[in-house]
Amino acid sequence: AMAIWTFVVEFGGGTYSSQFQADDLHAAIDQYNANDPSGCGAVPLDPDAVELEGLDNIFCTGGLTEDAEQSIFANIVKTDISK
Repeated sequence: AMAIWTFVVEFGGGTYSSQFQADDLHAAIDQYNANDPSGCGAVPLDPDAVELEGLDNIFCTGGLTEDAEQSIFANIVKTDISK
């Protein structure tokens, strides 16, 4: 089954959360970059996210806006949404 990936993105003084269903982390980041869920240009994120040391299924990445004017910081969590 595909995983749900939860994005918590800090950008331009705001925090934006979104979720994507994907087979793996890179596919989830591709979906995020294609959709810009913040609606504020908080793309692209670097697809080479790093898993946080000592934690499971939590990744960190960042990026620069297309004009290289603003930085983007993202935590991404592989999320179990079963109830």
